[in-house]
Amino acid sequence: MEEPIDLVVYGKSAIFLLFPENEGIGVTNDLDLIIPEVQISVFNERLDFWDAVEKTNEDLRAYGLYLSHIFDEHQIILHANWFESKIKIENKDFRNLSVYVPSPLDLILTKMMRVDPQDREDILLIFENAKIKPLELTNRIKDAICPDIQEIKCAFEANNAWLREKKII
Repeated sequence: MEEPIDLVVYGKSAIFLLFPENEGIGVTNDLDLIIPEVQISVFNERLDFWDAVEKTNEDLRAYGLYLSHIFDEHQIILHANWFESKIKIENKDFRNLSVYVPSPLDLILTKMMRVDPQDREDILLIFENAKIKPLELTNRIKDAICPDIQEIKCAFEANNAWLREKKII
């Protein structure tokens, strides 16, 4: 890419970037991105970004890796101030690229979009490694913004109930 661009990574890749020393994090083959509302027009206008995604996927295919889900922030569960609380991942190898991940609390919210055993393991891993207090998570869940998609709403409620059953919140 010719010009610098900011990327917000979420999913398993974000967990690895947040906790690189944790050997309990499983392997992932994909990289999921959030496009913040304030950057949607930038991404739509940046032909070099989409060309770079295509070229990167061609290069990664030989290794079984790929850039996968690219969502705008309204398509996933997040908190209203998620963008302000994102965390920059420092790496000198990222040329013209600033990489961020959601805060651990917001990363947990993104993991509540599906009722999936692996996502639930990830929730517990994030909760423990980030040393999140139950009240912090309770408040973040209470103030979460959920997309108006029935499947996601149902999963969010089911995961909320699961967290209460586990006495995490």
